[in-house]
Amino acid sequence: MPHFQQVVQDDRDDVERNWRGEACSMTVTAVCQRCNNGWMSDLEQDAKPMLEAMLDGRGRLLHAGGQRTLAAWALKTAMMAGHTNGAARHVIGAEQYEHLMERLAPSNRVVIWMASYAGDVTAMCRMYGLDADMDAGPDPNRGARDIWGTTIAFGPVVFQLFGSDIPELVAGAQVRAPGCHQLWPYVGSFTWAPRPALNDYGLVGFADGLLREARRIGRASVGSTPATQ
Repeated sequence: MPHFQQVVQDDRDDVERNWRGEACSMTVTAVCQRCNNGWMSDLEQDAKPMLEAMLDGRGRLLHAGGQRTLAAWALKTAMMAGHTNGAARHVIGAEQYEHLMERLAPSNRVVIWMASYAGDVTAMCRMYGLDADMDAGPDPNRGARDIWGTTIAFGPVVFQLFGSDIPELVAGAQVRAPGCHQLWPYVGSFTWAPRPALNDYGLVGFADGLLREARRIGRASVGSTPATQ
């Protein structure tokens, strides 16, 4: 039976959760029926033809419309995975949920990349959240984080999501991996292909690379806000 792994990292602790079952079988009860049967269902149907082709290992040319749909699907999937961890562990802010619901696209505070994977992990979701002032300790009354990221892998398809309330972090966010393309914001058409692909070691590095950079820049950004005129 396919194995789904979820890892949650934040500035409080690390939690690893594992399921046995279909990779897409997680049940989330926090979604209202109107959303579940409305825009979320429509998004699943729009993304399905593209995802099915890629899951079968077929390359896919992605223009602006297709990239927008896949970016929205990846963000929605990250949000739903986050809900399985309870409200205290939400790392994505409520404003991102509202933006996605209203516009069916991520906001300008989110960057998303897409790559390929060829390894033994059937499905994986790796999520992290950080406060910019990490030395001050976490705010127990706040679930969302100043800096967050999620890596989602289903079969050969990998999405890397990164979001932050710090404009410099979003503007400077970069990932380097074989066959990696920026999915959102749109920068140009590209062809997703099953090769070149990340191996198991590369998948972990892909997931952790932005986290290491976010920690470094997040610390540097504390106290660096320009004075107002």
